[in-house]
Amino acid sequence: MIDDSASRFDADWRTSVTRRALFNRRGALVAGTGATLLGAAAVGALMRDGSDPAGGAEPSAAMVFNAQDLGAHGDGKTDDTDALQRAIAAARQSGGIVYVPPGVYLTGKLTVYSGVHLRGAGGDATLLRLRPGANSAIIESDRFEKLSGSRGEGGIGNFSVRDLALDGNKQHNPNGGYGLRLYAYGYELTEVIAYNCRNDGIYSEWGTLAALPPPSHQMEARLTALRTHDNDGHGVNFNGPHDSMFLNCVSSQNNVTGFRLAGESTGTSMVNCHAWGLEQNVAFELAAGAINCMNCFADFNGGIGVRVSRNDCRWVGGLIAGYNHPQEVGLQLLAGPKPTEPAGILVDTKIMNCGTAAVDFGADRGLSSIRALLSQPGAVSDGGGTTPGTGLGWIGKPAPSTQVELVSGIGDTTKSLVVRPAFDLRAQETPPPPDAGAVRLFVRTVGGQTQLCARFPGGAIKVLADG
Repeated sequence: MIDDSASRFDADWRTSVTRRALFNRRGALVAGTGATLLGAAAVGALMRDGSDPAGGAEPSAAMVFNAQDLGAHGDGKTDDTDALQRAIAAARQSGGIVYVPPGVYLTGKLTVYSGVHLRGAGGDATLLRLRPGANSAIIESDRFEKLSGSRGEGGIGNFSVRDLALDGNKQHNPNGGYGLRLYAYGYELTEVIAYNCRNDGIYSEWGTLAALPPPSHQMEARLTALRTHDNDGHGVNFNGPHDSMFLNCVSSQNNVTGFRLAGESTGTSMVNCHAWGLEQNVAFELAAGAINCMNCFADFNGGIGVRVSRNDCRWVGGLIAGYNHPQEVGLQLLAGPKPTEPAGILVDTKIMNCGTAAVDFGADRGLSSIRALLSQPGAVSDGGGTTPGTGLGWIGKPAPSTQVELVSGIGDTTKSLVVRPAFDLRAQETPPPPDAGAVRLFVRTVGGQTQLCARFPGGAIKVLADG
């Protein structure tokens, strides 16, 4: 966690690398620890001729604007809102990079626009802290309030935020606060830390499921190496854009959910993401369709590991691990907004130490495949034994069309071990004969009795069992 004081971000950090060294007009930008290399195109902190773009000069391509050269102090005491917004406005004119050197920057809400790329010197060096009483987002996309909930194609795109930390300062913002709040598409967040917010660490929304407006390379959002923790809302509350990608992200100790994917985030993929914590009610909430989680880790103490309420979601590989708390469920199928949800769920993973049960099938609507290797010793009683009724393999009843295989160590093997076949045979009209060398099994009803039958290539039918 970043030190709450400004001392480690003070002048010693900044003066060790001068602005001249940071912005060598003949070469690359080098920012010491957490350095960002921008190449020879980054030739000035303002304009190539040193002029202020606010004075009317035409900005050049690939420009870099140093927030301190535009008046930001980064001393943890001065209100830097206006200076930071001036730097963003300068970059907005033709698109460009706003570089925020090491320091602690007290700020109110900063509005970002298309084509603006906000860069710090690393999450342990550049910190934006919400000023006391702001009760707002630290970074918010242009026209967020107007567009949120509209499900429209508006919003900003082709921008990025990276290599910095966002402190919501919730102790001094009792009425609200977010790290980032976006109605946007086609953006990138990389190495961003969002913590200590009164609401969500990161909130993202975009309304449409249509293709991206041009210019576009058809990847809605890319979120890499995010860290969110100790927020009073969700760590990451992602409601779009659809078909986005999360890679190597961690969300911990948030009061509601580590990662919540809902709204129009359909088709989003998560790879190598980890949610953990004592406080979080849910580690991963998959509340949008076709979410794909590969090699992710739900690590929790009380509550739910993975909650699924929409169709066609997948959790493959990885691990779902509780802490043998009496109130823990590894995988929960929760009723969705439509009566046919959730269905078509694919799970292939290991589930362990979930005090109540590994899987809750309570709202299963079928056509799913739930396969898990279990280690379920059960909750530990005060006397050191296993609490009766805990360590179950499952609770609720899987739908008849769901394939289930839950195996290995379960606290009560007489009640908890279940292996269901890959299919249920239903009564039907007598099918045609099978191909040569095959036998066709089917179920029919004759005189009110259900019969399991085999039909052979020549057409003969043999009744195998009556029921």
